[in-house]
Parts: sequence; C-alpha cells; structure tokens
Amino acid sequence: MNNDLDISQSLAQKTGWSAGASLCSLVGRLAVQIIIARMLGPNGVGRIAYIVWLIEIAYLLTNLGMPGSLTRYLAELYGQNKPEQAAFFARWVFFRYLMLSLAGSTAVGLFYFFSSQYKGTGAILPVLAILFVARGLENINRAGLAGRQRFDILARINVLATVVLIGSVFIGGYFYGVTGVLFGYLAGAFFPAAYSFTMLGGHKPSQKIDPDLRHRLWKFTFYTWFAMLISAFVWSRMEIYFLERYWDVNEVAMFTVALTFALLVRQVATMFSGSFMAHFSHLLSDGNHDLVQRQYITATKLMAFVVVPMAFGGAAIMPVLLPMVFGAKFLPAVPNAMVLTVSSALAFSGIGSALVYAKERPSFIAFGGIAGAVMSVTSGFLIISRYGAWGAVWSRLFVQISMIALGTWYIVTRLNFAFPFCALAKTTFAGVFSGLFAWSIIYFMPHSIITLTIAVPVGVIIYFLGVRLFGVLGMEEIRQLKRVINRLPCKIHRFFALILDAMVTDK
Repeated sequence: MNNDLDISQSLAQKTGWSAGASLCSLVGRLAVQIIIARMLGPNGVGRIAYIVWLIEIAYLLTNLGMPGSLTRYLAELYGQNKPEQAAFFARWVFFRYLMLSLAGSTAVGLFYFFSSQYKGTGAILPVLAILFVARGLENINRAGLAGRQRFDILARINVLATVVLIGSVFIGGYFYGVTGVLFGYLAGAFFPAAYSFTMLGGHKPSQKIDPDLRHRLWKFTFYTWFAMLISAFVWSRMEIYFLERYWDVNEVAMFTVALTFALLVRQVATMFSGSFMAHFSHLLSDGNHDLVQRQYITATKLMAFVVVPMAFGGAAIMPVLLPMVFGAKFLPAVPNAMVLTVSSALAFSGIGSALVYAKERPSFIAFGGIAGAVMSVTSGFLIISRYGAWGAVWSRLFVQISMIALGTWYIVTRLNFAFPFCALAKTTFAGVFSGLFAWSIIYFMPHSIITLTIAVPVGVIIYFLGVRLFGVLGMEEIRQLKRVINRLPCKIHRFFALILDAMVTDK
C-alpha cells in the first residue's frame, strides 16, 4: 500500500512538472497567434497557418515515429534500472533521427516550392528548411526528457523558449511580416533544439542494444509512425489543405483562428497527460497492471473534470472572447470556434491513447485510424470543398467522435480495462449546465469585458455545484488533485483544498 502511495505521489509530481512545461507552450502559442492576427490580419494568419501545416506534414512523413519510441523504451529501461543502456539507446536513436530531420528539411522545401503559396517568395525557403530541423530537434528533446521523466528540466527549457518565441515573433512580424514571423519561430526553437544534443554525451557502454529490444523497437516505431500518418487526417489540421485548395487563405484563417481555442483546451489536456505514456510504461515494466488500471480510471475522470467545463464554458463566451482577442476582422469565425471548442471536451481520450501506446499496441491506432482517414479525405472532397470552414468544423467533429468511440471499444474489449462511462456522463451534464448559464448571460447582455467578468464566474460556480450535485468526484480523485496542488504556496493550496472538499459528497 505504501508503494502505491509513493507511486501516486511520484505521478502527481511528474504531472505537476509536465503541466508546467505544457503551460509554457500554451501561453506561447496563444500569444503568438494573437500577435500574428493583430499584426498581419487574416491574410497573414492564413499564410503562416499553411506554412506551419507544411512543416507538420513533412515531419509526419520523415520522423518514422522515433520520438514516441524513444519515450516508450527510455522509460522502460530506466524503470528496469539500466541507466547505461538507456543513455546508449538515446544516443542511438538521436543519430538516426537527426539524419531523418535533414532529409525532412529537403521535403518541406519541396512542398513549399510546389505549393500555390510560393509565387517566387524564395527567401522563405532556407529559413523554412532550418526551422524544420530546429522544431524536429525540439520534439526529440521533449521525447527524451519525457522518457527520462525529467519534466522539471523540460519546464525550465520551455520557460526560456517561450519568452524568446514571443519576443522574436513580435519583432520579426513587425519589421519583416511573414518571413520575420518564421525567424521568430526559429529563435523560439533554438534552446530546446540545442539541449537535445546532450543526448550525445556520457560514456558509451560496451554492450549493444538487446536484440529483443531492437525487434520491439522497430515494430513499435513502424506502427507508431503509421498511426501518426493516419491520425494526421483525424487529429491534425488536414482541413487546411482542402480549404487552401478549394477556397483561399482567408478561409484558412477563419478555420485556424477558430481552432485556436479548441487547441488550447487540448494543450491543457496535454499538460496533465504528457507524463502518462512514460509513467504507464514504467509501471508495466514492473508488472503493476492492477495499479495501471486504477490510475487509468482516475486519470480519465480527472482529465474530463478539467477539460469539459473549459470546452462548454469556452464555447459559451466565444461571441465576446474571439473578437476581443483577435479583432473584429475575425468575427465570422465565431460560429466555427463555438463548435470546435465544444469538441475539445473529447481531449479526455489522451489518457486512453497513452495506455494503448504503453501496452505496445500502436498497430490498433494505425489500422483503426484508416477508417478515420478515409472519412476525413472523403469529407474534404465532398463537404469542405462546398461549405468551406463551416463544413470542415462539422466533419472534423464527426470523425473525431467516431475514432474515440472505436478506441474506447478497443480499450474495454481487447485490453480489458474498465472505462468510467457513468462518471464521464455526470461530468458532461455538469459542464453543459455551466455552459448554458454562461451563454445566457452573454446572449442577454451587451458584449463587453464586463459581460465576461460576470459570465465566467457564474459558469464556474454552476459547474462546481453540478460536480457536487451529480457526485462527479470521489475521494480518490480528490486525493490525486490535492497531491498536485500541494506544490503551490501554502495559502493557495489550502484555499483550493477547501474548494475540492466542498465539491465531494462521499467523505
């Protein structure tokens, strides 16, 4: 029992650092999006979104799933107390990943050269290629630190990178427009990319990678890569390709800005779920299957507790919030943003994905995602081409719901893990009521900052009352939340502890 408590406390600590690391990224992305929207308008937002999308596609094609494999097996090796083998394994993966990144930089340059956005803007090509390599190294650095479960280092790096990113994008965009923004992105990726080379340090052990581990690695890597490619049609911003092809960069901008708030909620989910694949892998290497089951249930319930009110409450205040943040030019994006923000409640599924990868079952995500890819491509040609961003919003929601339903079926029937259906339903009811109260204030009052200052607290209060009324949280969830907030200053965590105690009924 004491061992379980120690593991739970360790998870709370890792989750806290992981949340801190993701919070920095969250702040940086939002600030950069606002800067670009205010400084360059819909046209600039559309062009930048398309360029970033090209980088994402080239990355998916060329990384071969190696970052995910590094996290998975690095955590396992450290869990087996094999630090020398872990260091050699990280170095082995890093060398191969670096070669792939250099090849990917050529691919992204070719993608942009043959795209309709090129039109002789050759100055962008070299910075685009360098930016691809830098962001790739940033990703492998994140994967390596996650595998080592050093989220404290990751958080500190992200703080520095975020400050540089915001300042560089502002200065670059002000003086050099789109090209300057790309240089700003490059500056923001510099420190994480540079830190990734620390994986090359240390004494090289005489032994090689165990043949069984090598076999598992390549199998896991292939299916992870394939799953990433397929999942890109469902979870990435593949709609941008169809919007740019059949419409214009203005329509891309309206979809991108609307998606910003949904991605923020998902980023919050990543703040809390980023440590789980490594954590589950660590526990499974010791055979702690029962503990993984309990922590999976608890984590899923807590994830829903956090993201559901953000999704419904965020959608409710969107008619005031979006034009206030991005400007009146983006007012047509409000309906899109409301639907997409509601859909971000599905982010609780990130815990399930971490479990599937930790169980070394990426093949399911790969093959199961084929159906989602087919639906996404079909909707692109039939729906997005005709209805633009509005069609992209609804087709995205339908496909994602279908994929989460399929994933839940697999976790319950094939992995034999229980799923908290009842608890999620109660959380959803509490979130819906909270959103409706907040929306009614927005609907009947003049749109202003005062309206927001009334609607948000009312929505929060109604949600807390709903949580208590429906019995959303049990004592185990309260204990886990308290372990996280105990890292806050004394007076603050006591205040939050009183609120948590007020929301639970089964004391």
